[in-house]
Amino acid sequence: MSPIEPNMPTDGAFSQRPMMRRFRRSGGGSACLALLTLALIGLAALSPAAARAAGCPTTFDTGVVARGLDAHGDIALADGRTIRLAALVDITASPDPARRAALGRLVAGQTLALAMADSSPDRYGRLAALVRLPDGRLLQQAALERGLAVARPEAGYIGCMPELIAAERPARAAGLGVWAHLPLKAAPPEALARAAGHFSVVAGRVLTVGSTRRLDYLNFGPVWRQDTTVRVDESGRAALKARGLDVASLAGREVILRGDVDLADGPLIDLRWAEQMEVVAEAAKP
Repeated sequence: MSPIEPNMPTDGAFSQRPMMRRFRRSGGGSACLALLTLALIGLAALSPAAARAAGCPTTFDTGVVARGLDAHGDIALADGRTIRLAALVDITASPDPARRAALGRLVAGQTLALAMADSSPDRYGRLAALVRLPDGRLLQQAALERGLAVARPEAGYIGCMPELIAAERPARAAGLGVWAHLPLKAAPPEALARAAGHFSVVAGRVLTVGSTRRLDYLNFGPVWRQDTTVRVDESGRAALKARGLDVASLAGREVILRGDVDLADGPLIDLRWAEQMEVVAEAAKP
């Protein structure tokens, strides 16, 4: 798999990316930009989706038969519905036929049970769902264990992330499937810049932390106009704090991040949920 191939549509958990460029991390920016930032944060706080973000569906419906994968790689059900695997980077947009075939073998002809945070279809007519196989396993977990996908924080399924990330770790450690080319390195920024517009997993050491009143910035290089940065909004700051992580304490730490890579001067990832970041445990010094 090429590390810059498209691997998810833009209507997933990170589709509401801010329509602004970064302002200087040592200070504010224009008054208009500050007001726009506050407005966006306020709207996110009032959003019904934000209120549901922390859950993980546990109620599965009666079994439905899967015909297999459709032409786009989504799961086609015998009753005519189309299912997108929630909380995963979209496996189906990958051009790797072996991985698509492996997913198809897991579902074709199987009677599946579905759990949904939201029963509304997306713009492509798909329903996002957790999918349970006849043996009781989640299809999401089975795919992650084989390196067919990457766990992706998504509104309505945030509470599922600990188990999904745990399922993904053996494949990550073994370099299976998608992990043959992931995580990408945060520094130098050139390779990550080529992943702009796509979801990715990024690893690196936080060089410095800059803060404004409403935003924090994790800087992975000394030149903010070209190096990789993670932007942490108020909800992300609160989420990290709830997990015992103060943003300022991340300076000098090795981290693994997941999210959409944007370009705003240099590569940029917005952190909304604590589940987007893992702090790498460092070996104790003798």
